[in-house]
Amino acid sequence: MIDTVIGLLLAMGLPTLFALLYRDSKSGPMNMRRHLLTMWGCCLVLLAWLLLWEQRPLSSIGIAGGNYLAWLIGLALGLTILATSVMSVIQASKGGKAALPEGSEQGLMRLLATPAWFRWAVVLTAGITEEIMFRGYPIERLAEMTGKLWLAALIPLVVFTLAHMGGWTLSHMVGVLFGGGILTGLYLWQRDLIACMIAHALIDALIIFLPALLKKLAARQPTAVPARAP
Repeated sequence: MIDTVIGLLLAMGLPTLFALLYRDSKSGPMNMRRHLLTMWGCCLVLLAWLLLWEQRPLSSIGIAGGNYLAWLIGLALGLTILATSVMSVIQASKGGKAALPEGSEQGLMRLLATPAWFRWAVVLTAGITEEIMFRGYPIERLAEMTGKLWLAALIPLVVFTLAHMGGWTLSHMVGVLFGGGILTGLYLWQRDLIACMIAHALIDALIIFLPALLKKLAARQPTAVPARAP
């Protein structure tokens, strides 16, 4: 029991603590090195705990090979949400509304100000590390501890949402909760963390393509013709 509690603290508590302690200004630049080192460092510590101390395989947290159907489902889910998000941005732009969702604009603009390599790294980092720390490990261990799958799914989802408060507004948390809920549902359905990693990375991939999309949409906007003097 104590080993599981420590593992849960490493999985959910450690990255959440760092996220809250190292909150950057919502209007300032991101600390790129610290973000990547923190996320991968926390994840590697958890994996070391799992493999070396608990001496349990990766399959105990949903990481196993050969479940191609689950991976295809994750791929289809991620592409569907990505395509829906892109269409939403395009439709909002056509309707004269803000292209970026309200409450997310500031955080997204901070990301868009970073180099392309960092945005790729963020997508891959979130897709892998967050699924291990906030989905696979805690759901499986809490299910063993409590015997209640719904509780094992709910607690990590809440913590996952709260962990994003450091760099985003409260209104953005609704979207994080919704997306996290979809990924949690996918994991409960397929019990395959790789499928969730695929879907998560594709959902977050919008931040890679968003700059080019916004630039293209801005170029399509009609320019105002100055009125001639009478």
